[in-house]
Amino acid sequence: MKKLFLRKDRDVLVAGLILTMATVLAFAPDAFLPMLARAFLLEWVLVFIMILVWASWRRRVWTGAASAMACAMVLLQLDAPIASELHERTDATLRVAQMNLLQPNRRHAEVVRLALDSDADVISFQEVSEAWAEVLEQELGPAYPFHRIVPGDHCYGIALFSRLPLDRSDVLVLENTPVIVAVVRTSKGPVRVFSVHANSPGSWSDHQRRNAQLRQLATIVRSDDLPTVVVGDLNTVSWDRAMWRLCLNSGLRVGTASKAPTFPSLFGLALIPIDHLLVSPGTAVVAGHTFFIPGSDHRGLIVDVAT
Repeated sequence: MKKLFLRKDRDVLVAGLILTMATVLAFAPDAFLPMLARAFLLEWVLVFIMILVWASWRRRVWTGAASAMACAMVLLQLDAPIASELHERTDATLRVAQMNLLQPNRRHAEVVRLALDSDADVISFQEVSEAWAEVLEQELGPAYPFHRIVPGDHCYGIALFSRLPLDRSDVLVLENTPVIVAVVRTSKGPVRVFSVHANSPGSWSDHQRRNAQLRQLATIVRSDDLPTVVVGDLNTVSWDRAMWRLCLNSGLRVGTASKAPTFPSLFGLALIPIDHLLVSPGTAVVAGHTFFIPGSDHRGLIVDVAT
């Protein structure tokens, strides 16, 4: 009898720990450590499901019930401000590709061939070092004659390549990080395109810096009524509060599959979605998918956009 009570006590204790963790994941304020944990909500769901299966097998009623509740609490957080989608047969105004190269990546020829095969009108690159800038200029430049490159050896070099004319291209600096904004001349009129690499929130200060960048980006996006596409490595998942604030303050909506993981890419698989394409009101997504980038720790994106 004593053993039975001890078993029940342990069951209740484990259940309490599970519900505490789920509560933190669902309702913790937007601080550094909770943000890191919340980035992996899908993986947490898998953990809770595994515990639920184990608890059912071992007849741990409290643990099983808590795991089921934890799954429900976390799944309710997997929401994002999604852009409207059009039928796949709708003519796209612009095909946009997103490629984080990984600065030390030396598989230059394969990446350039992949970029050319993407048939994208505009390609956004991150982690563009001086070496990558030279390769892109020489090998991709003839097919994409309209481009802007801001190389850097600190993983935040960036580039935007277009085969369509650019009415304008500027470099903005948000919290010491370059952002390229260009107006692309399409068959249906000008489209403003931002190429962005937000700070990786690997520390408390970097988390604050990333949030400040996204706040500034929202203000700049809102300052013009042109159809707008924001593409890049935003270093935030689609359900993160920073993403919700960006969309709320700018009017943007997530145009990529909100749960399609792009990082870290290993053997063609990834865990969390931090590469995104966002669109302004009146701009919709026709189709999109992720793809493997040789030598990179990110998967790429290709998205067809209609204005």
